[in-house]
Amino acid sequence: MKRTLLSTLLFLLFLAGCAQPTSTPLEHKVSSTCLYYSQQRAECLTQEQFMQTLKPYKVIFVGDHHDSMTSRAVLLEIIEEMAAAGDHVILANEWFTPEDDPLLQQYVEGKLDDNISKALGWKKRVGYDFNLSEPIYSKVISVGGELKGINLSKTFKKKISDANVSGMSDAEKEFYKALDLNVTAHKQMLSPFFQHCHGDAQQSAQACAERMYRVQVAWDTKMALESAKLASKLKEHERLIVFVGAMHLEQKLGINLRFSRLSQAPFITIIPWQKGSGAFEMIDHGSSDIDYLYP
Repeated sequence: MKRTLLSTLLFLLFLAGCAQPTSTPLEHKVSSTCLYYSQQRAECLTQEQFMQTLKPYKVIFVGDHHDSMTSRAVLLEIIEEMAAAGDHVILANEWFTPEDDPLLQQYVEGKLDDNISKALGWKKRVGYDFNLSEPIYSKVISVGGELKGINLSKTFKKKISDANVSGMSDAEKEFYKALDLNVTAHKQMLSPFFQHCHGDAQQSAQACAERMYRVQVAWDTKMALESAKLASKLKEHERLIVFVGAMHLEQKLGINLRFSRLSQAPFITIIPWQKGSGAFEMIDHGSSDIDYLYP
């Protein structure tokens, strides 16, 4: 009897030990020679395999490192491959709002003046060199594609930041009140970026962090909503590429998470990963479906 009780106790202790969470993050050890790494398959892909993997998806989320043209090579490859296969490419971009679509259409049709950057109001929108983005837009235009805006206006973003509900229209209030600010994993992922919120005489550090997180969620939600609208209108041989900063897609907790709540369209997420000097890269598990490794 004693032996049976002892065995049972040891077994329960064993189970308890197995149930303890590990403090070590889950990572993929990937050779630095790998160019496309599929987390779905846990293996490197050739370019042909990579393109084949994308074929079933009408919606493709592509993360961006805004200050690197090298990280964007994968997007140019995708656009070229889709066009070669006879697909009509629609590029949804975070730098523009849906209200900017007529301006983007003028750009596509070559109706803007020679100083395209100025005509687009690029300096007011973006803090990065237009020459880093121009090859992407030119590629979309050259294959007969479309450019769409999906972001919040600066005016509405300011109202959200200030929680200025009284200054919002009825549609803005509805959007604002529906924001889901309770995705715990998303908060945890972004919290290190809010560390500089030290507060001031009018706002505590916590209130500052909450304000920044509220804006981030609104940003992601708006881009997800507009992407879902575009996805719902896709015809045969039309493909939607949602091109945004990689942080909006990391761990599939940003735009892509909120898109999945709004649309039944299958999608895939690709995020660039800048390689170090070592023989291997340790890539966080679950950061994306496919990682594009660039030097």
